[in-house]
Amino acid sequence: MRELRILYHGLGMAGKTTNLERLKEIYKDTVYDRIHQQTNEGRTVYLDMLMLKFQTRVQGLYVMISLFTTPGQQRFKILRPWLFGNTSAVVFVFDSSRSMQENMESFHEMEGIVSMNKVVVQANKRDIPDAVPLEVIKETFDGIPVIPAIAKDGFGVLETLKEAIKMALTNEEGVVRPS
Repeated sequence: MRELRILYHGLGMAGKTTNLERLKEIYKDTVYDRIHQQTNEGRTVYLDMLMLKFQTRVQGLYVMISLFTTPGQQRFKILRPWLFGNTSAVVFVFDSSRSMQENMESFHEMEGIVSMNKVVVQANKRDIPDAVPLEVIKETFDGIPVIPAIAKDGFGVLETLKEAIKMALTNEEGVVRPS
């Protein structure tokens, strides 16, 4: 069995926790554990975690996957480098309703800590009017997989996780350990 740690990172309210909620519904029979604290406004406090245990077709392996989110609020920025450094793959949740500049500031927090061959970009909130064009996002993240999504509806959520698992198993220098 392999253990993978996949981190969802992005701006506050970008859809990180929403991704985990949809995955919890999709994999309801394989949920091993769930830890989540949130405010009355729906903002995650500290971090969100979902653990799944199942067999994957990527390499026919049984895997235990710990999914984490970074806290989006700036006051928790100090925790992010530690979270980045202990991952098998990172899903950067790009908030298509926010400016490219805001998203890139959040993305650049990973520089020098996370290998870009372990990053998947999820272009979330594709249903928002005046969303950042997908072509612009793909061009900006040239060489990094970009998956369009509407996490609240479950669109692109599973595809994003599958790509992150594939990257984690392909680039095993991260936190991937046999159990």
